[in-house]
Amino acid sequence: MQLIVFCPPKIILQHSAEQWSAALGREGVLLSCASRNQEIAAHLGDTVRFQLFDNFNDSAQVEIDVYEIARELHAPLCVALAEIDVLRVARINDRLGITVGAEDRAMFYRDKFLMKQRTRECGFAIAEMATISNATEAVRFSDLHGFPVVIKPRDGRGSNGVEVIRDMEQMREWLRSRTSTTFHNLMIESYVRGSHYIVNGLYIDGQAILVSPVRVMTSALEFLGGKSHDLHMLDASNPMRDRLVRYARSLVEDVLPSDPTMLFHLELFVDENDEIVLCEIASRLGGVFFNQEITHAWGIDPRMSLLRALHDPYFRPAPMVEPLQMVGHISIPPRVGLLRDVPQDCPLDGVLQYRISAEKMTSYSNMKFTNSEILNAIVAGENEAELRDRLHQVEHWFHASCDWSGSETAAAV
Repeated sequence: MQLIVFCPPKIILQHSAEQWSAALGREGVLLSCASRNQEIAAHLGDTVRFQLFDNFNDSAQVEIDVYEIARELHAPLCVALAEIDVLRVARINDRLGITVGAEDRAMFYRDKFLMKQRTRECGFAIAEMATISNATEAVRFSDLHGFPVVIKPRDGRGSNGVEVIRDMEQMREWLRSRTSTTFHNLMIESYVRGSHYIVNGLYIDGQAILVSPVRVMTSALEFLGGKSHDLHMLDASNPMRDRLVRYARSLVEDVLPSDPTMLFHLELFVDENDEIVLCEIASRLGGVFFNQEITHAWGIDPRMSLLRALHDPYFRPAPMVEPLQMVGHISIPPRVGLLRDVPQDCPLDGVLQYRISAEKMTSYSNMKFTNSEILNAIVAGENEAELRDRLHQVEHWFHASCDWSGSETAAAV
């Protein structure tokens, strides 16, 4: 297979040119956005083929251009590494005749209403939900099921556009902010109170190579609101770990129409009655630092392994049950203001990897997507308690080491 990989610049820069070359094979090519063309060119050099497009995420023309590129190849396969590319990659592969019905299957991993509807039909718990196309339907749902409620785009990504509405006053405020009396592509659901977990995994040829659950201490919405996003792996003695693995495997293998070779990112809650409730699942790896976290924990790079398995029929890693070590990771969002100084290295014990994406003397505003953090760090520990302690140490040290001030003199990024 000649892989045509849709990939955001941020992910390209997370892997070396040598890693991309090995994962893509000799004829593979990376497609990305021209907004960081100089960085990408310097990073990849002559080792990896790549092609950059203006307005890569939002231009409808990209889909047609890539189709024309692919049809000139003898064995192309388009691959998406980010949520925004999943459907257009499936459409191109279907149009090329490489796949049949890929777009329909991908919809179950992109459209949250279809996803949860199918999950409920198979006996899995979900929150009460409905589609909404106008104000009356939104208010009718809250009258029937009570507050709080969550309103979100059916095909949203990075928690963008998600609103938690806690009472009728907030509902009226939200309705006043709408620019039309007709809503597009929205759903509403009851708010689930409980613990938050994430499971990431890799399948190759229908076999689960790794399934890695973590406990989330700060939600994605709290992350967007300015709190640090911290999570950690579970002790082997924690019964929740095996429950989550079984749930994830059943969802991927038995409920949803899944590709045999794929990554997945599953978010769920364990409610006050100790029942697992689906939040959402995506057919790609989680953002922030999940790929690096899994690589440190399991000793295998899931993203690079997926790509290599798609073009190399002899690359078939053995399934793994236990990680090599327990890890946790933290992502810290920017504050609103001018960042005058930021530490480039972390001296704390147990820190396996530390990445600063912030730039000095730059003004920042609130995040709109959960992929705009300014720091990521991965820590190792013997158990959940030690992981939590080390994550808190990183957070406290980072905030104490940064110098923020007002941003009146700099333009927000």
